[in-house]
This record gives sequence, structure tokens and C-alpha cells, in this order.
Amino acid sequence: MDTEKLNDWVQIVGIFALVASLIFVGIEVRQNSTATRSATNAAIKDSFRELNLVIASSPELTLALVANAENPDDAPPEQKVQILAMFRALFHIWSNVHRQYLNGTLDQALYDAVVQEVSMHAGRARGTESVDDAERRARQMRWAWESERFIFNSDFQLFIDGLLGIER
Repeated sequence: MDTEKLNDWVQIVGIFALVASLIFVGIEVRQNSTATRSATNAAIKDSFRELNLVIASSPELTLALVANAENPDDAPPEQKVQILAMFRALFHIWSNVHRQYLNGTLDQALYDAVVQEVSMHAGRARGTESVDDAERRARQMRWAWESERFIFNSDFQLFIDGLLGIER
């Protein structure tokens, strides 16, 4: 075998090796993307679970929410702090979901479910609750959002403002 044929064979083997390595890298990237999505989804679900546990185990917060349903601004200072802290935590979870969706690391189904929840709080979608409950949620959310809006990035501000029907 002459040098030219040997060189041709080496180049062919090199091309196959290059293609095989690109396929391998593609598979690795895909697996990494799947792992990232799974971790993101799990972290978001854990955030909701933890917040729900805090709310469920806090009779004081429940009392503050119920007692000040009509006008949270009339709540005593300690109850305002509790209500705002709960909504701030909820806004942070929703903001994280929104950011992860924009980054492409969140499943569409989870994003849609969270948007439905946010819409329900904003009074834009009806769940199984009464009209009075929906209006109470919307009042409290709007009140808390006006107080806490400045904390969040502009993309999320526009998203929530839109759901609440607020034009700035």
C-alpha cells in the first residue's frame, strides 16, 4: 500500500471518528438538557410544596388573610407583614418559573399550570372557588403586587401587570 492510499484511509477513519464524537457530544448535551429540566421542575415543585406547608401550618397567616380579605391595607402592621411575606414568596416562585420558561429550561405543561394559577389569583381565570373568593384573591394579589413589584425584573413585572390589567 502506498503512502497516498494510506493517507486516504487515515482521513476516512478520521472523518468517521469525528462524526462519532459529534454524535456522542449530541447525546451528552441532550441528556444534560433533560437532567437540567428535571432538576428545574423538581425545584419548582418543591418551592410550591414548601410554601403550601408554611401556609397550612400557620393559623396566624390564615387568620390574617381571612380577616383582611376586603382591604389588606387596613390590616394591623403584623398581619400586613405576614400577608406581604406570603405573597412575596409566591411572587418569587412565579418569577422563577417565568424566568426558567424564558430560558427554555421549564416544561411547557408546568409553565401552563403555573400561569393558570397566577391567572386565578389575578381574577382572570376561574377555578372551583366562588366569585367572592376569586375577587378576594385578586384584591389581595393586586395590593401585594403594588407593594412588592419593584423587587422583580421587568419581564416579570410586565407579565403580572398584564394579568392584573395594570397599565403603566
